Amino acid sequence: MRVYLNPYCDFGKGRIKWRKIEPALRVRFGAFELDEIQSPLQLSSQIEEAIEGGERLFIAAGGDGTVNLMVNALMASSAPGQEFVLGAVGLGSSNDFHKPFRSETFIRGVPTRMNQKEAFPYDIIRIRYRNGQDHTLIRYSIINASIGITAQANALYNSRLPFIVWIKRFSHDGAVVASALKAIFSYKNIPCTLTLGKSEARNFHLTNLGIIKNPHFAGGLCYDTCIKPDDGKLGVNLCAGMTKFETIKTLAKLYKRQFWGQPKTHSWYVNKLCVESALPFALEMDGEVVSAQYAEFELLPRAMRCCR
Repeated sequence: MRVYLNPYCDFGKGRIKWRKIEPALRVRFGAFELDEIQSPLQLSSQIEEAIEGGERLFIAAGGDGTVNLMVNALMASSAPGQEFVLGAVGLGSSNDFHKPFRSETFIRGVPTRMNQKEAFPYDIIRIRYRNGQDHTLIRYSIINASIGITAQANALYNSRLPFIVWIKRFSHDGAVVASALKAIFSYKNIPCTLTLGKSEARNFHLTNLGIIKNPHFAGGLCYDTCIKPDDGKLGVNLCAGMTKFETIKTLAKLYKRQFWGQPKTHSWYVNKLCVESALPFALEMDGEVVSAQYAEFELLPRAMRCCR
């Protein structure tokens, strides 16, 4: 077992959290090697070196962004993804990869997924996107992806805006709400075309689009979509043409896990979808945000195994 620690996760608290739980981790799960992540590029090199040495069990110690880095490094490696087992130690602020939380996985208040004996196949989302340039970029997501307000709110939450940083000192959920409200009040619906599988393209004024393998996102928010990590389908939840007040009402409903059938919402199960717009939009993948004008989401069934 090899653990890759992101000491900078949760705004620099990663190393402090790790030191508090490392001895207990070694007692429960046995010996493991520890490497620190310095950059995404370095992590790819570290992963390749470990694979060449025969390693197949990789643990991401950090937040959801660290899990995403690990997934992308493994999927881009020289060996097939099915050979790997991915685990995690939740040192981040939201830790959606670990949800729904199970009390037996916690060690000193930190959720863990390091039980390789019960590893099971996991679907992966492959995202091809363009940001107005001719070339197409490829990334992978294991939790969920989004376009619109959720993506903009993630970008704000990850920023160093003084008032967001100040709120985080007292409440993670408070910082999520503050980021969401600021995103809502500055957001304008995006005219776009949405193509689901092989169906004809449909035009929407996109408020928010969630493409999920896990209904949990951004702290306490949660869709009521019935989706499982290995069920071979993508959950797609669209908010279209909403006013700011309607968006806030929908946000409140999501804290109660109420989305399906709400006004100006649409939900589907698909294996593939495409979104295109003449305007650039924020594209979020497991908490990491980029700018794009075209994005294609495709399900890769059982592409990797994950610890319980």
